[in-house]
Amino acid sequence: MASAATAPVVFGWQEKSVIEPERSTVDMELDPTSATSSLTVQDLATFQKGGEDWVRFSIQGTGTLTGSGAVTLERQVLRKEKSKNSFSSSQRQVVRLSLCIGDKVYAEDLLLKTHGKGTSPIKLGRDVIAHLGLVDASRTEQVKPDCKG
Repeated sequence: MASAATAPVVFGWQEKSVIEPERSTVDMELDPTSATSSLTVQDLATFQKGGEDWVRFSIQGTGTLTGSGAVTLERQVLRKEKSKNSFSSSQRQVVRLSLCIGDKVYAEDLLLKTHGKGTSPIKLGRDVIAHLGLVDASRTEQVKPDCKG
């Protein structure tokens, strides 16, 4: 006898996630019109650590274990990607963030941006949404971050 398939998770277009291991809660948008995922940051600085390229940046959190407001993060640069707009092209760093979304932690590669549209620092595009679940554009905050650890 075949078992019933598990229903896919349905997310709203805007959700909350928790950045691990810092435990900082941030808003994120799920945007199926965007091919790639990005993170809007402030105070972006590059530096060397152990002979590798790293970045330090701040993002606006909606809460942490120690309060709310901006949180400063450091991550290794995985690669640089060419970014074009109508005025110029530039190289943008890509970092990996561990995000608690629902009851799972996902390690996702995000393109760093120093300016962005919208109010959420994290914008998840099709590259991430494809393995998360479905997006209902008429809803928000359907899945609460609840990762144990």
